[in-house]
Amino acid sequence: MTIRRHLFTVALATLAASAAACGGSSIADGDDEALFQAALADYDAMDFASARDKFDQLLTTYPTSQRHDNAGYLAGRCRYELADYTGAIPVFDAMRAAHPTSPYIDSAAYFSGRSHFKLADFATAATDFQASVAADGSGVWADNATYYVGRSHYELGQLTTAISELAAFETDWASSSYLDNARYYLGRAYFANGAYGDALGAFDRVLDDPTSIFADNAQYFIGRTEYAQGQLDLAFADFQAVPVDYPGSVYEDNALYWEIRIRVDQANCPAASTLLGTLQSNYAGSAEISLAQTYMTGNGC
Repeated sequence: MTIRRHLFTVALATLAASAAACGGSSIADGDDEALFQAALADYDAMDFASARDKFDQLLTTYPTSQRHDNAGYLAGRCRYELADYTGAIPVFDAMRAAHPTSPYIDSAAYFSGRSHFKLADFATAATDFQASVAADGSGVWADNATYYVGRSHYELGQLTTAISELAAFETDWASSSYLDNARYYLGRAYFANGAYGDALGAFDRVLDDPTSIFADNAQYFIGRTEYAQGQLDLAFADFQAVPVDYPGSVYEDNALYWEIRIRVDQANCPAASTLLGTLQSNYAGSAEISLAQTYMTGNGC
């Protein structure tokens, strides 16, 4: 399941006021200001393509504008919002190089990191997220960036590092909207590292938030963890809970596959066959069907 979190749009009034405070009253004068305000209005209206073009025009036409750092960040941000991650990265890089003391440097580093993350360049993403936190450890993106440092290391398979970072996030950012994300990937890191007791604890804590979009994922991995521990009856019950408690979960067919495995492991081939029939009828296109058939055949069912 993909990471969810609505990315805050830059409020027109907030950005304009912040930039004016940096540049003084003269910032409101001139054609560059008019162009910036027009671009910002497009951005606020979520017309990112039009906003991008205007921000680009400002960057090219007014290289000494007091809005240059704002425009550089937002030109990259527009590309990010348009899912042009490859195009966003050099724009963020240029802004960061030209304006290292800009109040938007943490934001530019964060969205550069998100762009690299979207492109599965997790090593560079981690570096960008760390730079964002270093630029402003209490800024609007600080908790997001801190989470993504740990998440990037998880994706890189650097499990010990990820565990340390995500565990620290739980303590340091207990009120963050990313808390359930961090707990889930902390559990995944523990699971991948074979620390099943710790994994269960992390997955259980995900379920403390009934609104978490990771709740079904966590429920499924609770079953996976118990299976790895040899607690087959507990695992079976937790796999059964996935479609009951989270109807429509992407893990429904996966959970049913592991139910089949458990019945095979318990030498209950008739029950396994019944479950296989359910898998075939309810999830006809699932890759779990052939996996279940292979497991049954390979284990005497």
